Amino acid sequence: MDFNKIVADLDFVGSSIHSVEIKADMIKISSATKKSFGLDIKCSKPLLKDDSKFGKLLMQVDVSLFKENEELEPDTFRVVIEGVFKASNEITDEKFMELLNVNGGAALFSIARSKIEVLSSTTYSEGKIVLPMINILQYFSERNAPKDEE
Repeated sequence: MDFNKIVADLDFVGSSIHSVEIKADMIKISSATKKSFGLDIKCSKPLLKDDSKFGKLLMQVDVSLFKENEELEPDTFRVVIEGVFKASNEITDEKFMELLNVNGGAALFSIARSKIEVLSSTTYSEGKIVLPMINILQYFSERNAPKDEE
């Protein structure tokens, strides 16, 4: 396979963590611990500079771990991370935004997943949070779907 034919026209410039919030009362977690997570992604419009388009993606990942006694407040982890990406200014703004959301979103989610895994492994005496991989295309499809009015 010629990988040059399938390389995304988007380059990763870098990322930074804006904030980390942890509220943890449990001592350890197990594979039986109930978990839920949420995701929010916001991106900037393209900015032209030096024959390139730049865009920023801001991602917030929230994780809740529920105690056996579900009446108690869950342990929570929140990570807000920003990534900067660039592409040639020859691609359209529409294509750039698609690449920024999909490829940039997948890249940032991988970074956020690893940060949450490391943070949780040092927070608890046993266990860690391993978030599942997600389908970013499906995320945007469901997020942008018209809401049913009730």
